[in-house]
Amino acid sequence: MEKINLNPVLDNWWLATLVVLVFTTGRYLLLSGIAFVLCYKPGLKQLKKFKIQPAMPAKKQMKYELLFSFSTICIFSVIGIIVFLLYINGYTTIYTSISEHGWGYFFLSLVIMIILHDTYFYWTHRLLHTRWFFKKIHTVHHRSANPTPLAAYSFHPFEALIESLIVFLFVTVWPVHIFAFLSFTFLVLVMNVIGHLGFEFMPRKFRDSTPGKCLTSSTHHNLHHQKSNKNFGYYFTFWDKLMKTLQNEIPRSRLKN
Repeated sequence: MEKINLNPVLDNWWLATLVVLVFTTGRYLLLSGIAFVLCYKPGLKQLKKFKIQPAMPAKKQMKYELLFSFSTICIFSVIGIIVFLLYINGYTTIYTSISEHGWGYFFLSLVIMIILHDTYFYWTHRLLHTRWFFKKIHTVHHRSANPTPLAAYSFHPFEALIESLIVFLFVTVWPVHIFAFLSFTFLVLVMNVIGHLGFEFMPRKFRDSTPGKCLTSSTHHNLHHQKSNKNFGYYFTFWDKLMKTLQNEIPRSRLKN
C-alpha cells in the first residue's frame, strides 16, 4: 500500500473539520440507522423472535437517544479535530505508509488497542456506576432500560468525553497507522450498536461455547441495562469474570435460537 496523500485535507483546516463531522455523523446514522430500520421501524417481522425484551421501547425514549447521541457526535468530532491538529503539528505517532512497520505490526497495533480499550472501558464504566457519577452522569445512558441501536451514542457529554480520552494514548505513545486507528474507532461503534441492539442474533449454542463465553453479546449488555450493576465489559468478559460482575442470567424473552 502506497503512502496516503493527505495534503488536500491537511492544507485546509475547514475541509478537515467538515470531513471529521461528516465521517462521525455519517457512520452513526449508517450503522444505527440500518439496525433500527431492520429491527424496529418498519422492522422485519421475521426478526421479532430475536427480541431480548419483548416490549418495544417508547417513542419518547428513542427521541431522547437521538438527542444525546448527536451531542456525543459533536464531542467525538471535537476530539477528532484535536487529533488532526496534533497530527499536522507533529505531535502524534500516526503514520500513513504500511511499509514503515509492515502488515504484522498493523494488525498487532489494532489488537493492542482493542485489549487496552476493553480494560479502560471496564474500569471507567465501574467508576460511572459509583453513586455520584451514576446519579449525575451515567443515568442519562441508563434511561434506556430497553435500549435501541439509537442509544449507541446516548451519553451525558461528560461521559462522552471520558469515553474518547483513550484515543490520545493510541496516537501519541506508539506508532499507529491511520487505517488501523480508523478501523478501531469503527469497531467501537459496531460493538456499541450490537450492545444496544435489543436483539440477539448470536446463536445460543455459540454463546454457551468456550469462545462464546469470552465475548460480550447483545444479551450481555442488555442485561446490564436491566440489572445495572453487572456486565460492564465491552468486547470481552474477562474483567467481569475476574471481578465477579458477570451476570449469566438470560432475560425473559422470546429468544429461540
